[in-house]
Amino acid sequence: MRPFGVVVVGFYQILRGVVGIVFGLSLFFFATLASRIASLAIESKAAGRFFGGYGQLAAIMVIVFAAVHLVAGYGLLKMQNWARLLTLFFSAASLFLILPMVMIARGVPLILGMINLVVVFYLATPAVKRAFREERNSMRALA
Repeated sequence: MRPFGVVVVGFYQILRGVVGIVFGLSLFFFATLASRIASLAIESKAAGRFFGGYGQLAAIMVIVFAAVHLVAGYGLLKMQNWARLLTLFFSAASLFLILPMVMIARGVPLILGMINLVVVFYLATPAVKRAFREERNSMRALA
């Protein structure tokens, strides 16, 4: 039986993935647009390629990380231990990366930091670890 908290964290990961993909696609679009505007303003194709290249690279990285969040969310809903570990890693990394913003600005960064902190603590609890182990053992017994 899947704990309710795991379902919530799984859907949260999927939401993070969807938001990340939308952000990455918009970044990709605006990086291309900004590179064209920069090349017109500077009258140099090299500057446009330079700015557009970095913007597109950042967009691709955001999309890749968002896809990993989607996969981790799906894995959590299927009670896969690798997804629990991947979610722990990404939530801890996000917590570490958002910490400077929390010290400067309150509001959304603080809320996201608290959510990541709760996810890390929840997925690291012995009861959740045990639930993932029991699910794996029950799947082995069926095979």
